[in-house]
Amino acid sequence: MRREIRRTGKRRIGRDKQLLKRSTAAIFVIFTLAISYLPGTPSWDDIYAAVGLFPSPQNYDLEDLNVFFLDVGQGDSILIYTEDTSILIDTGPKGNEQKIYNLLKTLKVESLDYLIITHQHDDHNGSQKALEKLMPITNEIIPNKTTKMAGMTLDLKDISLKFLGPVFVSDNLNNMSLVVKLSYKDTSFLFMADAEEDEEGSLLRTYSAEDLHADVLKVGHHGSESSSAPAFIKTVNPQFAVISVGKDNDYGHPHKQTLDTLKGQNINIFRTDRDGDILFTTNGETIRFSLIK
Repeated sequence: MRREIRRTGKRRIGRDKQLLKRSTAAIFVIFTLAISYLPGTPSWDDIYAAVGLFPSPQNYDLEDLNVFFLDVGQGDSILIYTEDTSILIDTGPKGNEQKIYNLLKTLKVESLDYLIITHQHDDHNGSQKALEKLMPITNEIIPNKTTKMAGMTLDLKDISLKFLGPVFVSDNLNNMSLVVKLSYKDTSFLFMADAEEDEEGSLLRTYSAEDLHADVLKVGHHGSESSSAPAFIKTVNPQFAVISVGKDNDYGHPHKQTLDTLKGQNINIFRTDRDGDILFTTNGETIRFSLIK
């Protein structure tokens, strides 16, 4: 009799485990199907976030310095991440706050160290206010026409951010964009925001070729023909160029003229409309990239 009871108990426990597994799987399938009817197509990060879970940072092959160029549609958003520091340059247009928040949580960032808004256009600051409600932000750098940023440097442990522009005041807000150079050991990144040829010219007149050189260039103004003059691109002399641009946008970005300039100088081109999120990692000597669809 005792043996029969034990066997029955084991069968019952086994059936309970199977039922639990099937119930959990069913709930997950129902939840996934339900969320698929929400506007837009949710990513796995969105599904994880909806239930309070986030992927592991090990999903990304991180190094000492990591720079994420986020696909935020027709706009800019760049996350600079190290073990000690998190810096967001622009937030993209409205509706991107959850994507940025999800990435920060994935990286175990509880408070954003710096938010830099390059200029007051809604394709660069559109998600700022919503992000501020989701994530504590320790420092914000948001310039205006009376703010003199050019020449200032932000030294953060091993990395350095130098504000190169705007050098002169302009009535064109694009040419009032903050131009930021990120340096780590022997590697560097140059973020041009929406700077056009006028601001590029002022940078060429103000700084040396060494000051402007970068391994990775965030192309100005989404690849518009109003930016990326051949002389400027030649001086920066990057190995990689990233164009942050929306798919099938109304402006025709990136323009053929810009693409031809970059191709003519044998620069490897990445585009967020085609490549999705783009991650560059470096140990300070070599730079690697990966595409995060």
